[in-house]
Amino acid sequence: MVSFFDSVDRTALREMLQERIADGSLLRLIAKCVHVGVLDGEAFRRPGEGTTQGSALSPLLGNVYLHYALDRWFEREVQPTLKGKAQLIRYADDFVIVLSRKDEAERLMGRLQQRLERYALRLNPDKTRLVCFRRPLRRQGGGKGPGTFDFLGFTWYWRRSRRGRWVAACKTRRARLGRAIRSAHDFCRRHRHEPIAAQHAALTRRLQGHYQYFGVNGNLRSLDQLRYHAERVWYG
Repeated sequence: MVSFFDSVDRTALREMLQERIADGSLLRLIAKCVHVGVLDGEAFRRPGEGTTQGSALSPLLGNVYLHYALDRWFEREVQPTLKGKAQLIRYADDFVIVLSRKDEAERLMGRLQQRLERYALRLNPDKTRLVCFRRPLRRQGGGKGPGTFDFLGFTWYWRRSRRGRWVAACKTRRARLGRAIRSAHDFCRRHRHEPIAAQHAALTRRLQGHYQYFGVNGNLRSLDQLRYHAERVWYG
């Protein structure tokens, strides 16, 4: 994960936008959004760098910035120099790089840090690590694969399929599941005074939103845990 919005190089961002946008009026409008201040209670603050947190434009500018700083660099300068297979998967400022060779992964870690520093970015040290996610040997008995990693609220790991094959699977990240359970508990306690039908409808909407995101193959156990705790606190 990249620590992004507080440290964007605005000059570099403007040059990136000018490559694809010829409309000067639109560029001036974007510049105004980037330089707008933040009202926190009674305090007004105008940040000297980065983009405004919470701005509707921030995710868009973040994607544009990382397209040039990371995506295009990886495709044009990194992949052609590698002997093994490599792939970059990115969503907003979260990304995973998959490489088939350990030595190239170790070298890329250093190159990646240097590349991001050129654009006033930095890797989040708490979420950045090398993980051995190689498929376990077929002859391996029970247990799980050699490593796991978290991405977009899911924990990815290896498990045995019903046919006995090793398959990559995902489940709700433990911290994210715990937060969803605590949120359900808090909601039920705060709305106990409301009619039963209204409580049920509101709680159902909250759970459905969670299910629609985390309802993927292999994640039924995590969804059942949330449903169990939600029913327990609501009926209690």
